Amino acid sequence: MNTINVNLDRFYAASIKEHLAELKEQLQELEHILAQGPLSAIEYRALERNLQLLVEACIGLAKRVLKGQGCTPPSEARKAFEKLAAKGLDNGTIEWTKVIGMRNAIVHDYLDIDAARITTVLKNRDYLKLFEFASQYL
Repeated sequence: MNTINVNLDRFYAASIKEHLAELKEQLQELEHILAQGPLSAIEYRALERNLQLLVEACIGLAKRVLKGQGCTPPSEARKAFEKLAAKGLDNGTIEWTKVIGMRNAIVHDYLDIDAARITTVLKNRDYLKLFEFASQYL
């Protein structure tokens, strides 16, 4: 994947790279555990939390990229990705509405989450698309 030249603070970039590397390692470990059988309740909660943090990292990165381009980042996450796309800084391969909806469900609707859907994100390795998104800016 090509790197898009954006004006990111080098300390932020280094910090987010480290954070993403930790998340990726933990998600890959959970993927390995899932291949052996169902996740325990604690492992499933770790999956939810890691996916939440991954989405939030992408949201934060999108807003930082916009700010680095001289734009005022919107407060609403979905609009940040719309603005990135409008500026030609996101290729639109990720359905951000669904991704942000998943994050919102994990955070706010935790009593009504479809655990099978969350587990499918891990099983199908859909989470890797978010790492690809982030890597184009880092």
